[in-house]
Amino acid sequence: MLIAQITDLHIGTGDDIGAEDNYHRLLAVFARLKALKRQPDYIVATGDLTETGSVSAYKLLKKMLDRAEIEIFPCMGNHDLSANFKKVFGRMAFHDGFCQYTRDLGPVQLVVTDTHDETIHGGDFCEVRARWLDETLSDIGDKPVLLALHHPPFVTGIDWMGARESDEPWVQMLDSVVRRHRNVKRIISGHIHRPIVRQFAGTDCFVSSATAAEVHLELAPLSSSEADGRPLIVDEPAGFALHLWDGQQFVSHHGVAGDFDVILEYHERFRDVMRDVFHVPE
Repeated sequence: MLIAQITDLHIGTGDDIGAEDNYHRLLAVFARLKALKRQPDYIVATGDLTETGSVSAYKLLKKMLDRAEIEIFPCMGNHDLSANFKKVFGRMAFHDGFCQYTRDLGPVQLVVTDTHDETIHGGDFCEVRARWLDETLSDIGDKPVLLALHHPPFVTGIDWMGARESDEPWVQMLDSVVRRHRNVKRIISGHIHRPIVRQFAGTDCFVSSATAAEVHLELAPLSSSEADGRPLIVDEPAGFALHLWDGQQFVSHHGVAGDFDVILEYHERFRDVMRDVFHVPE
């Protein structure tokens, strides 16, 4: 099974919704996915679907997602507004007021949990959400789980974007739930606008880069007392991820969208090389 991940779409960044860069960056990602010889079976969108959570932005986003021709599973990010999301996408994904649901994808089970709080930039995870996640993972049993959420539950080194301490209460609560369930084979998230991998609660967490503009890679601490002129947001290519389930575990790949020069193509004269050197089967 192949699952694509898109994140931090931030549709609706200006008054002219549909003309802004993020709209075209998302279209570029869809075009890149469509060009793959092996198409993803599903797409998971891990939050910050829109910039301001407006109904008009969600309506545009829904049209864009429908055009992808692949079933897409969304979750909430800190830029999203649940009430407006429900008006456009419906209420079927919500439990106890949070965007939390599970879907049987065949060999794996997708579980989407909600780490957003509309009043803060960072993550949040309360007892209500923890109870739902704990019960859901228990009900799934031994079936492999792909857990999707928006905020990475760990310190990334880019401290102005993510959790600042590993003992933040919401991180500890999520850790205690996930650690009890060995069927969680991978956690996927977004929010940081950079690809990152780290172990968490006995499993791996993969953070995908954004379809919107990326955060500059700089791990030196940021100080509010000194503006040092560093780049913060940069115009790197729109990113996405591919998560391949091989029957036992996930193998995750980071990809970017754009027009790049082709250096080598697989033509007839390379068939023997691929077979004899790289052991590609007939």
